[in-house]
Order: sequence, then structure tokens, then C-alpha cells
Amino acid sequence: MVTLISFIVLLGVLIFVHELGHFLAARAGNVGVTKFSLGFGPKIIGKKIGETEYVLSWIPLGGFVKLLGESGTEELPPEDEKRSFYRQPTWKRLLIVLAGPVFNFLLAVVIFMMVYLYGIPNLIPVIGQMSPDSAAASAGIVAGDKILSLNGEKITYWDEIKPIITKSKGDD
Repeated sequence: MVTLISFIVLLGVLIFVHELGHFLAARAGNVGVTKFSLGFGPKIIGKKIGETEYVLSWIPLGGFVKLLGESGTEELPPEDEKRSFYRQPTWKRLLIVLAGPVFNFLLAVVIFMMVYLYGIPNLIPVIGQMSPDSAAASAGIVAGDKILSLNGEKITYWDEIKPIITKSKGDD
């Protein structure tokens, strides 16, 4: 269940960033945005601010940004014609369409930068808990002990232990 919820949240973030790219590019290009929706199907909640209706719907498998005059076949008042997506020059329409994937790419770059700058933690080799009848307990090891070396090799992190044990092939 946790995996499913994590997947839905992650997908929601990706969809939001993608649609935000289209939305911001359209707004920057003075193209009207009539709807910004996360999800499909019946709406859970919605609010209209200005000309744009912001909607959260039940099926979290996508989203969309509805642009004014998107299809080119709708009748628009003359004052909205110039803000119609279909009436924009090709280069502007291309920028609006490409903004979604570009924002997803930028999100990936930001995430990689954060992981690179912060790093991935290495766990220090401190014994947390063990079974009282284990071989380690009978050898005098207790919770809180730190493993300093193994077979004469210095240990700094947990991930260094397995290769040493594997290399020893069960020798004492």
C-alpha cells in the first residue's frame, strides 16, 4: 500500500511540474488558460481564479492545461481572439508545447543536483540489536558496539563488511 501511495505521489509531482511548464509558458506568451487540472474524472475540488479554473480530480493518472482557443474551431469573442492558442505564431505554440517536457527535464536536473550536493548517507557500523542466543552475543558483542575492523581490515561503513565476509569464504 505504501508503494502504491508513493507511486501516486511521485506521479502527481511529475504531472504537476509538466503541466506547470505548459501553464507558465502560456501565461508568459499571453495565451489564455481556462483550466489547470491534476487528475481526470470527477473533480474533488476546484476553484476559479481569474479566467482559470484550478481542479483536482479523482483519477491521478494525468492532468491537462486547457488553453483558450486550443482547437481553433471554437467561437471566441473578438477581445479573446488575440489570446487564442491557435492564433499564436508557430514558434510560440512550439514553446508552449515543449515547456512541459522541458520542466520535467529541469526537475530531474534539480533532483540530481540535490542528491549530488547532499550525497547519499553511509551508515556507520554500529550494532543495533541482536538475538541473545546468536553467535555474536556469545562472542560478547552487545548493542551499541561499533565494528572497527574485520579480518584486519579497517571498517568505516556498513557496506564495507559484506565484501570482506564474502572474501573470507567462512574461514576463521
